[in-house]
Amino acid sequence: MGASGRNLLQLLIDETPLTPRMIHQSVYTSLKRKVPQLLEALDGYFSAHHRFMLGQSLEIYDFYQEQIDCLEERMNGYLNLYERPVEILDSIPGIDLITASVIIAEIGVDMSQFPTAGHLASWAGLCPGNNESAGKKRSTKIRHGNSYLKRYLCQTVFAAKKQKGSPLAERYYQIQSRRGPQKATIALAHQLLKIVYTLLKENLTYQEFVLQKRLLETSQ
Repeated sequence: MGASGRNLLQLLIDETPLTPRMIHQSVYTSLKRKVPQLLEALDGYFSAHHRFMLGQSLEIYDFYQEQIDCLEERMNGYLNLYERPVEILDSIPGIDLITASVIIAEIGVDMSQFPTAGHLASWAGLCPGNNESAGKKRSTKIRHGNSYLKRYLCQTVFAAKKQKGSPLAERYYQIQSRRGPQKATIALAHQLLKIVYTLLKENLTYQEFVLQKRLLETSQ
């Protein structure tokens, strides 16, 4: 809920006669140009019981919002201890501060605990098994793993695939055209986790890694 919505609800609770001026003072940005529509939307039957119930609901909302703010402040305090890893993770397309905090909380920053990126992907449940052996097809379902980390990485894919010109986005649409969106999402989440592993292990941002890779390719 934004500040404008919160203010408008408070006007209803206060049982104050609504005027265009009051609404204009209570809203921000482009909503200031929509005062007549807002006034019309707020005009209707609203009993004392409705006000009481709305007031109770808003108090509960404010309480939980305060708890969320408190937790975020505490989380940011912990993240300050991992400034470089956060910088590295935040540089990866699709990964924001929240996803970076989830990754650090779930796998830490010391990649030596996983012998390879494949081991990490397998631990997270993002490593499909071989789908064929001796001519017999096997299941391509991913194994059970860290469902919390898996969910956030899959959400990251939705952001990464929207970045035009990104190699990750191109990779997603290549797989999607052959195998469908669900398998493309899992495949890209798998690739993102391998990138996370490599960057944390090498202490490189995504941009530094890409530049280093290009320099190696041109020197060969």
